[in-house]
Amino acid sequence: MAPSRMKVFTSTLCTTLHTPAFEFLSGSETHFFESPDRRDVILKYLESQGDAFEVTERVEDFGAGPIERVHKQDFLDYLKTAYEEWIQEGGHPNGVLPGTIPHYKVARLGKLKAANCLAKSGEYCFDMSAVITKDTFKAAWNAAQVTLTAAKDLVRAADEYEKSVEAGSTTRENPPGLYALVRPPGHHAQSDICGGYCYLNNLAIAAQWLIDQPDLKSNADGGPKRIAILDIDFHHGNGTQEIFYSVANPLYTSLHSVDDYPYFTGSALEKGEGEGLGFNINIPLVQATTNDDYVETLDKLIQDHVIPFKPDYILVSLGVDTYKDDPIAGFLVTSEGYPRIGNSIRKIGVPTLFIQEGGYCIEKLGLNVGGILLGYMGKTGSL
Repeated sequence: MAPSRMKVFTSTLCTTLHTPAFEFLSGSETHFFESPDRRDVILKYLESQGDAFEVTERVEDFGAGPIERVHKQDFLDYLKTAYEEWIQEGGHPNGVLPGTIPHYKVARLGKLKAANCLAKSGEYCFDMSAVITKDTFKAAWNAAQVTLTAAKDLVRAADEYEKSVEAGSTTRENPPGLYALVRPPGHHAQSDICGGYCYLNNLAIAAQWLIDQPDLKSNADGGPKRIAILDIDFHHGNGTQEIFYSVANPLYTSLHSVDDYPYFTGSALEKGEGEGLGFNINIPLVQATTNDDYVETLDKLIQDHVIPFKPDYILVSLGVDTYKDDPIAGFLVTSEGYPRIGNSIRKIGVPTLFIQEGGYCIEKLGLNVGGILLGYMGKTGSL
């Protein structure tokens, strides 16, 4: 019997805060693709699916502690004050964007920290899409707290699931799933740098929080809970990889486009280092990837890497910019492919938290996100 409902964690602040007017893409000023409309159209679709989803805007404040476990203090201090300093130093009120980004051939000649915001904007950002407005830090903080709230509820749902399995009222084939509908997204945010619409790494913060809980023990070995990350966004999650590159828990896995943004990470040769060697799995895919190609590769990734890791929880970076008509990305995946992806994740048999990342085709965004979630629940959505 499949789970009857999925709990959705979100906040209106994900819409009302952080509304940049533009970004620069391929040398041109254009509208901001990571717009507040994304959250609205996803929510509208989920609410149209009868009682399949239970939406809550209950958000707990976990404070700065979990965020500081993942992000460096100087970076957080910058995000908090960047816009105010930017305006004081003559920056344009539309938002903070770097004019100079330190290239490694330049930066290697000295290690001086930037002294003003016009320089800091390049030191703490790697592209022209992570615009910082007056309320960006508040929005990113809110998204992280929403995700942490969902992670805490994942613990509750997983405990109830184990009791139900033991009682015989459910099976391992029907694990609980939850969804954090948040923006701004997070998987491009590294420990001390923003970019790709991302400022705080929501998934990494939640993963580290779960690992840090002293009362939560892994079913595999009695140590900290084991977390497996599935990044199914079109773009490589350079931020999540960097944060966890030298640790064996969590396991990071990613399916993403070869030779695409962020361009300089995501190679299959990037396998982790130190204790993390072998726990960073990148599988680059060609842009001609179809539904069948994607699902077949995902299933193999799950069988070869995720299941042998014996995770207690799955955290999914849920991006649907893999869609064939996405305006800034896209494989050849169609809307019919997304329920299949969700079903593949369900078959792992592990409690799962989906966390929103990319996806910019507004017309199909709700359908495609809903397709994954409904597929995970063993259901079929309505158009």
